[in-house]
Amino acid sequence: MFKARMTALRERLTESGINVALITDDDSVYYYSGYYDYLHMDFGRPTLLVVSVDGESVLITPSMEKEMAQSAAVVDRIELWNDGMGNEWREALPGFLEGTARIGIEPDLMPPVVRSYVDTLVNPDRLTDLMPLVSQMRMIKSSDELQIARHAGEVGIAMMDAGRSAIGEGVPNTRLRFPLLRPVPARRPNY
Repeated sequence: MFKARMTALRERLTESGINVALITDDDSVYYYSGYYDYLHMDFGRPTLLVVSVDGESVLITPSMEKEMAQSAAVVDRIELWNDGMGNEWREALPGFLEGTARIGIEPDLMPPVVRSYVDTLVNPDRLTDLMPLVSQMRMIKSSDELQIARHAGEVGIAMMDAGRSAIGEGVPNTRLRFPLLRPVPARRPNY
């Protein structure tokens, strides 16, 4: 699913005349790569997904997320960075953006610290809003995405039914979590 999304993104970028997409929104990073950085900007640690039309897709993420990135990310390469070492996440970014004719960004979703740095690297006339393209892609669901949504609904209903049947006089809240979770393994999909 993620490979298909990445391929579709590259096709849309080409059609739009965009050479590189710099994706910084955690939901969009997940949508295209299958990777979700749990620290993200809550701790001031950006994760960036750079997708080149002609080159590779590169995930730039904190090194403490290495195992998660390696197991989940469907990208060509992973660039790791450490807090306080070198130029952190800024180290690799210039190589992907410098000399690139047109760069697509998510201006309303890009963390200010990332945007400030990008503005020092790239002339604003080379930046273009990627959000309409990303929004349109994410709005139209594939059959796989619809199946996942249906399955999530089935699990939710099963959990609610289990919770309702466990509720009773004198049953403490702490005893409800186990019946709620019981349907989850039984309904694990075969994706």
